[in-house]
Amino acid sequence: MQAKNNDIILFVIITTIVLLFMLSFIAAVLFLYQKKNILYYKDLEDVKNNYEKSLLETQLEIQEQTFQNISREIHDNIGLSLTLAKLQLNTIDYTQTSTKIENIASSIDLISKAINDLSDISKSFHSEAIKTHGLYNTLKMETEKINRSGKHLVKFTEEGNTVFLDANKELILYRIAQESLNNILKYANASCIFIKLIYESSHVIFSIEDNGNGFDKNEIEKHRSGKMHTGLSNIRNRTKTLNGTCIINSSPGNGTIICITAPY
Repeated sequence: MQAKNNDIILFVIITTIVLLFMLSFIAAVLFLYQKKNILYYKDLEDVKNNYEKSLLETQLEIQEQTFQNISREIHDNIGLSLTLAKLQLNTIDYTQTSTKIENIASSIDLISKAINDLSDISKSFHSEAIKTHGLYNTLKMETEKINRSGKHLVKFTEEGNTVFLDANKELILYRIAQESLNNILKYANASCIFIKLIYESSHVIFSIEDNGNGFDKNEIEKHRSGKMHTGLSNIRNRTKTLNGTCIINSSPGNGTIICITAPY
């Protein structure tokens, strides 16, 4: 009888130990799972905060760049047209009827050009243009404006089925295009610019190529304070906010190709 009681006590003790071990194991697994879950959400929050911070910095930088571009466009194009119109109107010889008519007609043309340029600037820099017309049509308007200047030939093509991205993504891609075109017009001494917008199944590809001077990438990287390096850095940083990739190929005398790939 005593032996049977001892066996029962031993069984209870062993069962209790096993249960305690199992409970301890389950508690440990739950603790580790919870800890891992907390770390996961913390990492996710850090990624979100870093993305939002990067996006905000990019938006502020885009805004500043936009103001600079507006100022330059007004000064270089509109200001010149209005100054010439004013000069012609101020120097009209009212005794010479034919000259007077010619100067007034020329002044009207200059003022009309200034109005059209101002309209183009408004369309180019207003983010509503992206929301209203989409990336393709807004880029087309930009390239048509450059073609009208007669200094460069811009060929713009689209491939694949058009996909309308999030408005912010399309705006960032458009700013990348503007930065690229700005660099070409300033530094490349190119006569032709080739732009492609390709819609793949999971991503969009934007490429811009010119037949200009090209550059040595190593030399550009050495001069980090230079405006051209800043322009290329802006393109790369904007691409990062899209979770995309940026490839820039160039060499002296062989033009430049910039290719941006970004997921939808």
